[in-house]
Formats: sequence, C-alpha cells, structure tokens
Amino acid sequence: ITMSVIYTHAFFALSAIPVGMYIFFTKKGTKQHRFIGRIWVSLMLIISFSALFITTPMTDKLFNPRFYSWIHLLIPFTVGNLIYSIYSIRQFKKSKLKKHKNAHIRSMVGVYIGALIVAGAFTLAPGRLMHQIVFG
Repeated sequence: ITMSVIYTHAFFALSAIPVGMYIFFTKKGTKQHRFIGRIWVSLMLIISFSALFITTPMTDKLFNPRFYSWIHLLIPFTVGNLIYSIYSIRQFKKSKLKKHKNAHIRSMVGVYIGALIVAGAFTLAPGRLMHQIVFG
C-alpha cells in the first residue's frame, strides 16, 4: 500500500461528505442538483475505485500476500446503488411514477450513510490505519 493511495482515498471520501450533505439540504430536481449530484457520484466512484488498491497484509503470505477486508464489500454495494439510483431517476423522468423517485432517494441516502458515514466510522476503529493516523 502506498500512503498516497490512502490519502487520495481519504481526501475524496472527506470531500464527498459535505457535497452529499449540500445535496440533501438544497432543492431537488434543479440543474444545480443534477450538476452537484454528478460531482458527488464521480467522487463516490473515485472512492470505490481507489479502495481496490487499499489492502491489508495477511499473516500467511504463502496463501495470499494481500487481501481485502470485509469493508471492501461496500465497493459493489456503492457502485451498484449508484447505478440503481441513476436508473431510478431516469425512470422517474420517463414515467413520473413516485416509486422511481423514492427509489432514487433511498438508494442515494443508503450510499451516503453506508459508504461514507458507517464505513468512515469503521476506519477509525482501533487497530486500523486511519485510527493510527488520526489518533496517533
């Protein structure tokens, strides 16, 4: 692991938190919402992609010298929900069915809470690298 990958990942994750919060508290469906939303989705994709390069050494190096932790399960969750959110809002634009708009909202909020807030909190757990960086 190079520290630059971790710092890049952390920078984009920390940037996505206020951008997402801004989207939550501003008017929906406007050009600004769509523009900032695209920025947020891009941030989340960069976060997901960079996470692929952050691995933890295993004790049994003969079996597998690097591995992904359970937190990496959030990568397909995040990417899948971003795709589903975009699909849902496009379906809403075509059909005007509220179920599609609600699906967009639920999946975006789910990504925000799951991939940013919960995952971020777990990275600060004792024994993890971010805990050591933040708390010494």
